[in-house]
Amino acid sequence: MINGIIGLLSVIFFAYYIMKLRKNKFDTRTMVIVSMFSALSYILYLIQFIKYPQGGGISLFSMLPVMLLSLIYGNAVGLTGGLIFGFLKLLNGYFIVHPIQFLLDYILSTMMLGIAGSFGNHKKVKVILGCLLAVFVSVNLNVLSGVIFFGQYAPEGMNVWWYSIVYNYSSAGLEGVLTTIIIGLMPLKKFISLGKGRITGGNE
Repeated sequence: MINGIIGLLSVIFFAYYIMKLRKNKFDTRTMVIVSMFSALSYILYLIQFIKYPQGGGISLFSMLPVMLLSLIYGNAVGLTGGLIFGFLKLLNGYFIVHPIQFLLDYILSTMMLGIAGSFGNHKKVKVILGCLLAVFVSVNLNVLSGVIFFGQYAPEGMNVWWYSIVYNYSSAGLEGVLTTIIIGLMPLKKFISLGKGRITGGNE
């Protein structure tokens, strides 16, 4: 039942994503920039300070490039960067037990990093809120996957929800918060000025 609901919601989301792509058509420069940022996310992902069983861990701020794509060029670009990053992660190995788990852990969770620009990019507080929203949604997709597909790994007597929350927020959640802090300290306006006019589409 729950897998069917998640599958249906995923179809609705991808339909929305395709509509965004049609509205924000990418030119060659766009595709090059998205590819470069996605590849950079993957390279940073390979540098892991802590690696957990069944996947996960803390990498060298691999979320940063995808979130910057969204903040500088808009959510359509950010979502696309997150999608490519998700597929690139498979090159470093994967742990798949079900198609829905694959969607949650390797596709949707990385795509959701691309909604960091949801509140705009002109005020620091909105940038931070957008980044925290992206991290919150991304990590909670991993939490949901952990509850549904990896509950057997929870220590005896430990609530499966609590186990998944601790597991994911102590890894991806922590990295996401640190990434948000870094973005908050960056001269984002300068990056936006450099990218302004090069890619169409706003922070929608």
